[in-house]
This record gives sequence, C-alpha cells and structure tokens, in this order.
Amino acid sequence: MDAFGWISLSASITCLSLGIAVYFLNRRSSLNKLFFLAASAAFVYSLTTVLMWQASSALTASFWNKMGSIWPFFVVLVVHFALVFTKSNWLKNKTTYLFLYLPAIAFWFIELSTNLINTSPILEYWGYNDVPSYSAIYWISTIWTAALPILAFILCFRFYRQTGDHQRQQRKLVAVGFAIPIAAFIVTNILGRAIDVDIPNLGIVATSFFSCFVGYAIVKHNLFTFDPAIAAENIFSTMPDSLVLADMQGKIFKVNRRLVSLLGYSESELIGKIITVLCADSKTCENALNELTEKKVARNLELAFKTKVGEERIILFSGSVVKNSMGRDVGITCVFRDITERKEMEERLVKAERFASIGELAGQIGHDLRNPLTGIKSGAYFLRKKGDLLSSGERNMILDTIDNAVEDSNRIVNSLVDYSSELHLQMEPCTPKSLLKHILPGIEVPQRMTIIDSTDDGISLSLDAQKIERVFANLIQNAIEATPEKGTIEIRSARKGSTVEIAFIDTGIGIPGDVLPKLFSPLMTTKAKGMGMSLAICKRIMEAHSGKISVESTIGKGTTFTLILPIKPKVEFLVAGNDLEKIEAQR
Repeated sequence: MDAFGWISLSASITCLSLGIAVYFLNRRSSLNKLFFLAASAAFVYSLTTVLMWQASSALTASFWNKMGSIWPFFVVLVVHFALVFTKSNWLKNKTTYLFLYLPAIAFWFIELSTNLINTSPILEYWGYNDVPSYSAIYWISTIWTAALPILAFILCFRFYRQTGDHQRQQRKLVAVGFAIPIAAFIVTNILGRAIDVDIPNLGIVATSFFSCFVGYAIVKHNLFTFDPAIAAENIFSTMPDSLVLADMQGKIFKVNRRLVSLLGYSESELIGKIITVLCADSKTCENALNELTEKKVARNLELAFKTKVGEERIILFSGSVVKNSMGRDVGITCVFRDITERKEMEERLVKAERFASIGELAGQIGHDLRNPLTGIKSGAYFLRKKGDLLSSGERNMILDTIDNAVEDSNRIVNSLVDYSSELHLQMEPCTPKSLLKHILPGIEVPQRMTIIDSTDDGISLSLDAQKIERVFANLIQNAIEATPEKGTIEIRSARKGSTVEIAFIDTGIGIPGDVLPKLFSPLMTTKAKGMGMSLAICKRIMEAHSGKISVESTIGKGTTFTLILPIKPKVEFLVAGNDLEKIEAQR
C-alpha cells in the first residue's frame, strides 16, 4: 500500500474513532448520534474505497466499489446533522425527512445494483478507481451530492454569523469542518472529471478534517455535552421530592427514585398503577386529581400515602397538567413531598406548648382562685365562731361575700372551660350589621361612650353567629374598659376579595408596645381583675372560621382590632385547647 493509501486509511479510522468518542460523551443526544452515524458511514465508504484502490484484480475492485455504495447515506446524515445543529425549523415538517432519505435510498440501490452512476473500476496510477457513467442518473446524483453538503455548509455558516461571542468559536469550527470536505469533493469529483484530470478522491482524506474540526469543538468547547433532555432526566431522578408522570386518567408511566424509596415498591410495580391506589384514602386522592385536571394546577394539598409494608406517610401534593405542542392536555406531573416527620414535630411542639400553657395556667388558677376561696373560708369561719351573736345585717354581708366569691370562682372555671373545651361551629348566613345589632342591646354602654355602626348589611357571610357575636361583644367590652373618659367606638366592615374585614376602632388609652405581641396569649391581661382569656378565646374562634384577628395600637390615641373572615369557609373546625382538627363542613 502506497503512502496515499495509508493516509486515506488513517483518515477513515480517525473519522470512526472520533465518531465513537462523541457518541459516548452523550449517548442520549440526537446530535451526537447523528455525528456518530455520519462518521461511521464515512469510515465504511473510505475503507471500501481504499480497498478498491489496493485490489489485485478488476473483479475484486468492483466488489469493493459496490460495498462503498453507502456514500449517499453519508451525504444525507451530514445534512441531517447540520439541521439539528442549527435547530432548523425544517425538522418540524415530516416531509423534510422524506426529501432527505428517499433520494439517498434510491441512489444507494441504483449504485449497488447497476452501473448507471459509476461503471466498473479501471486501473489508474494510484490503483483501481471507479469511472463515471455520465448518464442522466449520474448527473442527478452528482448535483444532489454536491447541493446537500453545500446547503449544510450554508446553514452552519449562517448559524455561526448569528451567534454571540460565547458560541461563535464553536460554530466557526463546525462550519470549517463542513467546508473542507465539500471543497475536496467539488475539486476531485466535479471539476477534475469535467476537465478530464485523473486525480484520486481527496474527499476521503477531507472527511477526517470534518471529524477533527467538529471533534475539537466538542472536546474544547463542550459543544454537545450539555443536553436539556439529559439535564431534565438527571433532575428527575435526583430531586429530593417524589415525582410522578401520569396520563390524564392518573395512570403512572414514569416515577423517580425518591418515590421508589419512599413507598418501598419497585419501579416496575408502580408503572401502570393508578395514582389513587397509592393513597390511604382513595376518595381524597380522587378529589385532588379532579382539582388538578379542572384547574390545571394544584398546590400543597395534604394527602396520606400507604407504603408497601402498610405504613402511612403524610404527603403534600402539587401538580400541573402537561400540554403537547398543539395545546392539548396529554398528562400530569405530580410532586409529592413527604412531611410526615414535620407533622410529627409540629404535634410534639403543640403538645410542648400546651403543657407549658397548662403549667402557667395552673399557677394563674391557683392565684386567682385563692382570693375567692379565702373569702369563702373567712366567711365560714365568722359564721362558725360568732353564730347567733351576729346581727342579721352582718350575717347577710358575710353571705354576700361568700356569694361573690363563688361567682368569681365560677367565672374563672367558665373561662377555663371555654378555652379548653371542644368547639363545634354551626354555620348560618348573616351580615356584619345583623351580628352587631343583635349584641348591642346586651352590652351596658356608659354615657361617656358613643358606638358608631359603619358596617355593611349587604355582605353575606357563612359563620357561627353565636360565637362571632361573642368575639364582637368581647372586643366592644374591652374597648369600653380601655376608654376611661369620653370616647367613641366605631365598627367598620369592607369586602376584600373573598374575605371581609371588620374593624373595631376605639379612642382609648392604647396598648403598650411590649404587650402587643403577647396580647392573644392565654392569661395575658393588663386589668386588675380577670384572667386574660377573652382575647385568647376570640383568637380560637377566628381560627376556627379560617379567619384572623390582628391589632394595632398607639398610646394615647386608641386601638384598632381587625377581624378577617372568609365569605364562604370550606371547612368546619373542631377545636380543643390549642389543637385544631379540620372536619368536612356539612352543607
């Protein structure tokens, strides 16, 4: 084998080696696959051409010439590579693939089975070489073979000119890699034959330049190492939350490793199942999926999953509907976050806070009950010692003292019962004005105070009227007690989206800033008498309605308590102490 043969053989091996290297850099990338296929086709064509050159007879040369009929596929793969590399919109049209590959298949079959494109090889000074037939088919195939790589070069060159500085060098290398074999083909296969100059096919060596330039761009600039699809797959498999892809009926077709680890099932056991099968309560899960398909998105819905061994896990479910390129709903993505440990920690924290509150409550109860008990004990002592020696007036005074002590004790006990007992809400329609009108006659308003009713009778709410009236009464009574001189209490209401804000504005003495953060805590009071339970109870009632209570105050100017209530609460609450248990509202 002469030097040119060795060079050509080395070029073909280099081409294949680079193709394999690129493929294994990212085996999922369509760009890398196309480069590998193009390099493989170039290797086969180059190798068979070199073997034809070195053949010992015309028959052997003709055999290797026919084996090299794969050259149309190299041409079309190069163009396909260029279309993918430049992100051409042509690939969105399926007819593009027909225009590319049908002619390639036709030319391959004609070259393999006939002599209409190239005739039998003849011996030249460098070895056996194929001879053009100069038929119509030959000229069509030659124009096609020249036009497609030129088109690929134009696409890459335009892509290079449109890019910024960061990717300009990458695309320049690819454009040059296309230009060299195209120029070699035109010189040897078109111009050389047109002027009847016998020179070997330089395109074989030139294909190595294509592979080298593109390969250098890959290694140097990581041209094809980042693939969004691969990145998405890595995120999918390594994300800390469980992820499920399912069709619109909830049938699972892909899960990540986190869900497999969470539930204890294998991936094959989960594929094909309906998502509701994983839930401890399939009805709740169906409702969540229905909400997702109707609203197209769901966020932080609490569900209970059951593992393979029967353990229950508390899950936060979020998801969205996936659409195809035509805008049609084709599936759903579901993210499940395991919050079991967090819920357990919250429960422990609530219990700890409750125990602390009970300890503080016990101390306050002992202090508050000691005074009336002392009065009762003292009264009983005088009655026992003095007996008949007491006058009727003295006896009645002692008995009044005992009665008052009993009433104080009863008030203390009732406050504790109200705070710690279970609270059921009986929802009914009402308005802020109707609530206020119902309670005002039962409140003793001093002459120094003026109550201004600025509430709206056109806002209808669904709530437990009796309990909200208690909140109103407590706030008005507190405002009266906080206004020792002449003043006003104004009650306003306004609708804000799906909620109603009700404000109680007084012109009293105000609340100190250091007291405000603790104002709604049990046992917090600034009064000489009282346990400080009324505002804590108000807060519980508001939270039971999925509402809020807040306060703003300025010393010497007054205080504003604001209630925020949903117009249509979705749930009813069962409230016991500091624990809130949601139960479905009965409609």
